Order: sequence, then structure tokens, then C-alpha cells
Amino acid sequence: MKMLIRQLVAGLAATLAALVPASAVHAAVADASAADATLDGRPADAFVFKSGWNPHAGRHGNTSGFDTAFAPYGSGAWTLLDKYDHRAGFLNLGQLQFTFSESTTTAGLWSVTNTSATTAITLDLAFAIHAGSPGAAWLFDDATLLPGQTFDGSWQVRWTNRAGDPPDFSTLALFGRDTVLTPVPEPGVWGMLGVGLGVLFLRRREEED
Repeated sequence: MKMLIRQLVAGLAATLAALVPASAVHAAVADASAADATLDGRPADAFVFKSGWNPHAGRHGNTSGFDTAFAPYGSGAWTLLDKYDHRAGFLNLGQLQFTFSESTTTAGLWSVTNTSATTAITLDLAFAIHAGSPGAAWLFDDATLLPGQTFDGSWQVRWTNRAGDPPDFSTLALFGRDTVLTPVPEPGVWGMLGVGLGVLFLRRREEED
């Protein structure tokens, strides 16, 4: 009889466990933080983690996972800058162009380059990764790249899946807002300006003499 009761209890426990929806067992943020993504040698200014969110989804990406968390840092609407996955890579059609690499399935390097030769760019830059079920985003507030400048960065997935392990990287999306473009004269222009000012200075000295 005792053996039968034990079997019944074990069977009931297994049945109840099978009835628990998968959504009730969540991935965990674990040790993930703003320091897990860097750009130009500094960690992100803000970080957000959200289970069940894919920032890569949709034609224009999905910012719902960080809209509220990053709101204190700016006011403009987010615009998708580029996307990356193993199949398609980046399009790199805009002024900012990106690279992305994996040293392992959960960590690697990335970079952003201002391809303009005459215009500096300042913007809020959101770097958003999907790995496992969750997504995470890192904000680089008021990042400024001068003409032709490249910033190198790193990334790491440190949240955990249901098994307690960091999930493999899946996709990446990059977003920008509050973009300010500032024309910067080319070096030759500065040189001509300097020569012109020098001539004006000499003429003034001659007039005074």
C-alpha cells in the first residue's frame, strides 16, 4: 500500500509539473549589467533586460524593451540604424557603419565608424542583443564621433536561460535618437583660413606702421 501511495504521489507531482506553462519558468538577469557592453573603452550608461523580447523583430526593430528605461536620457523617437544576424550581416547603408564579431557564442567585439569626412555626429546609441528568450539593451548616451572616427567596443551575454547557462547570441539591433550633425571643415579649409588670417594680420601691421 505504501509503495502504491508513493507511486501515486510521484505520478501526481510529475503531472502537475507538466501542467506548469513554460512562461512560468523565466530566464534570469543573473550577473548581466551595463559593464557587459563597452564602447571606446567605457561601459554603457544604462542597461535593461527583458524576458521574451526580441529587439531584432520587425522591419524597424522593436524598442519596447528599453523605451521606458532609457527615457530619462533623451526625448526623441528611436530609429533603427542597422541589424545583424548570422545569415544577413549588416546592411551598412547609413553614415554610421558597424562591425560585429564573436570570440565565443556569448562574447565578442563590435565597432562603429562615422564614414563622413566633413560631419561629426552625436546621438544616443542603443546596442540591443537577443539571446535565448530574453533581449537586453545597452545605452551609450550622447556618443560623439568626429569625421572618420571609429569607436571599438566589446559585448558579453551574462544573463542565464532556464538551465542556468548564458544563452548563445542570436541577433543584434542598433538604434539611435536625438541625432545632431555638426559640419567640420576639412583640414585644407582650416589651412586656407589660417593663411587668410595671416595676410589680414600683416596688412594691418603695415597700415599701423
